[in-house]
Amino acid sequence: MKVAAFGEVLLRLATKKGVLISNTGELNVNYGGGETNVLVSLSNFGLETRIITKISEDSFGDGMLHYLRSKSIETKYVFRGEGRTPIYFLEVGSGNRNSKVIYDRKNSAFSSICEEDVVIEEVLKDVDIFHFSGITLAISEDVRKLTFKMLEYCRKNNILVSYDSNYRAKMWSLEEASKVTKLVLPYVNILSAGILDAENILNMKCDKEDKYEKLKCYYDKISKEYPNIKHIFSSFREIKSASVNTLQCNYYTNNKLFSSKIHEIDDIVDRVGGGDALTSGILYGILRKKSPEYISEFAVVASVLKHSIYGDANLVTSEEVENQVNYGVGKISR
Repeated sequence: MKVAAFGEVLLRLATKKGVLISNTGELNVNYGGGETNVLVSLSNFGLETRIITKISEDSFGDGMLHYLRSKSIETKYVFRGEGRTPIYFLEVGSGNRNSKVIYDRKNSAFSSICEEDVVIEEVLKDVDIFHFSGITLAISEDVRKLTFKMLEYCRKNNILVSYDSNYRAKMWSLEEASKVTKLVLPYVNILSAGILDAENILNMKCDKEDKYEKLKCYYDKISKEYPNIKHIFSSFREIKSASVNTLQCNYYTNNKLFSSKIHEIDDIVDRVGGGDALTSGILYGILRKKSPEYISEFAVVASVLKHSIYGDANLVTSEEVENQVNYGVGKISR
């Protein structure tokens, strides 16, 4: 089973916990990006993965290649060319101070990737799921055109398409995101979207007060309007502080909503990538043909464990996730 993803790989420069960007003397180096994070996690779960991207022809690009290969991601279709390395700066939050992200990604190498760079039938050969996000669509018109070409190929060749709406206000407007998302959804089979996505991007309305009833109402509407979408998921997060959250996964399939247990995370090391870890859990469960109950619980536990790991990516194995699902916290693995 193979999952391919199309997206930008970024250099991450982060402060230590308790340190502000404005007064730090050092930044920790890592790599990340939504699609990359999903692939790293799936590789750790034992699945074959492939990244389709473009990176700079310099030492930063060399570092990215080393990172991807070290995580067992196939890099045959990592293209290189002119353009800079995209960067995001992370100021790590703590207690009542939220984390903060500053992007520096204009004119990146990936923003110029286009149809001339990619032979679509080659990059999507033997692929079971093609994954991408709204972040990718927001980067440039060239990237967007290529994405739609790949979506057309997926539809004609029965490749499942996974889309994370993943709206970023710093990258594009709600109006533009809404317009493009509505063009994308007819190609999508697996969708990550929550209540705010339904209301703000899809312009849907529902008069239900209970959040579970409201979510199912929106998922029913999405499923009816886009019958090609067979799986929809999202999370409910309660933020008590930057260090303490609760998390629950909601997974919808066959017109039914399945909600996991509510998990408390009481010492967050790094929240970045938590949504990508949830996505990887969902994709893993779908590919392994697991029950909806299993999928929702496996996905939320994968995300919970990611919060205990520094960096963008989730590094736990499927066995470690299942052990946590079955036995919970507190038992030492011996």
